[in-house]
Amino acid sequence: MKTAIALVAALGLSAAMTSVTAQAQADSHKYEKGTTVTLQGCVVAAEKKDTWILTHVREWPIATSDMGRFGTRYYFLEKIAKDLRAHGGHTIQVTGKISDIEKSEMEIKPGESDGGMTVEIEGPGTNVVTTAENARVPQVIGALTGQTPKDIPITLLKVKVSELKMIAPDCTSTF
Repeated sequence: MKTAIALVAALGLSAAMTSVTAQAQADSHKYEKGTTVTLQGCVVAAEKKDTWILTHVREWPIATSDMGRFGTRYYFLEKIAKDLRAHGGHTIQVTGKISDIEKSEMEIKPGESDGGMTVEIEGPGTNVVTTAENARVPQVIGALTGQTPKDIPITLLKVKVSELKMIAPDCTSTF
């Protein structure tokens, strides 16, 4: 994005741990550069001014895993900032083509909300800071290792949006 506005769509799909690797390999072919994807979710303001996150995401093509090449799949929706301001708190659906796939990361940091955890997702040109809940980060990560990992690798799929439509004027009626 050319402005300081970003949108990262955080996926929260569950899969059985025994078959995650095989499922991720099969799903990875669905998310190659040039592939058309449709995402539906709730537009929520992130913590930095003029940044947004899409929560409760549903994606098409349907996947059996949320894993990408480098880690969990996250989407960066390009050049729709002006449209998002009008859709804060709405359920929207966007369709577009994957324009790039990058290795990126997110950092878990101490914060004031969401049990004291904040997540910073590295995006192209700007980072998106949000709650751990909005980023779909399990809050038990720290309990498993005794400490919170600082940098978590993710797969960032940039999407050039061709269509955006409002599905509902709120975020509760479709989830």
